[in-house]
Amino acid sequence: MDRRTTRRLAFALAATGAGIITAACSDTRLEKLSVGMSRDSVLAVINEGAGGDSLARVYRQETYLLPNKKGNAFLGNILVYDKQGRKETEDPNVSRDATTPIVLSNGKVIGWGWAYYDSVAKANNFPVPSRK
Repeated sequence: MDRRTTRRLAFALAATGAGIITAACSDTRLEKLSVGMSRDSVLAVINEGAGGDSLARVYRQETYLLPNKKGNAFLGNILVYDKQGRKETEDPNVSRDATTPIVLSNGKVIGWGWAYYDSVAKANNFPVPSRK
């Protein structure tokens, strides 16, 4: 094989490997979320295949009364999702990277992921969990 063919083959193998790793790390449940989705729909999606517990894959919940731009208060709810179904009360040392917060406002999804959670927490002055 000439150098050009060897480089193309190496690049193709590397790209395939990266794709496999990315697919293995992704969570198809999170891919089904969308902004505006109701809390009940979120719970149905993230608990798909779990037993009768409606919070089967919710590691922790946080609820805050937060102000909006008009000065009124709204209910902010964070469902900290853990695809392994661990609970904070049983395993308090799960790292942030092993979970994903889903942020809801008045029962509807407004975003998810730690970057989104951190921005909401900073804007509303509520505590951000440490990165264990």
